[in-house]
Amino acid sequence: MTEDEWVATKREFPYGSTVDGTVKEVAPFGIFISVEGLQLSEAFADVAGMHHGGVDGSTVIWPEVGDPVTGVVVEHTERNHQLKLHLR
Repeated sequence: MTEDEWVATKREFPYGSTVDGTVKEVAPFGIFISVEGLQLSEAFADVAGMHHGGVDGSTVIWPEVGDPVTGVVVEHTERNHQLKLHLR
């Protein structure tokens, strides 16, 4: 992705914007998300940005590959041109 494309991506998906996507890959530290309208980059949600459940709210609810997800942009990761999301 060129710098101009990354600038355009950040403009299209600013902080606080809602993003819909599909889980592309699950890793021990979070999930990678394919986002509609975002072809040259991807989004990422780490464990802190996922749903929590259980009696005390400490159980992380992991989506599976292919699951649809919705998140909010909380960061633009410059080093790898990635959107960081917190899932809803």
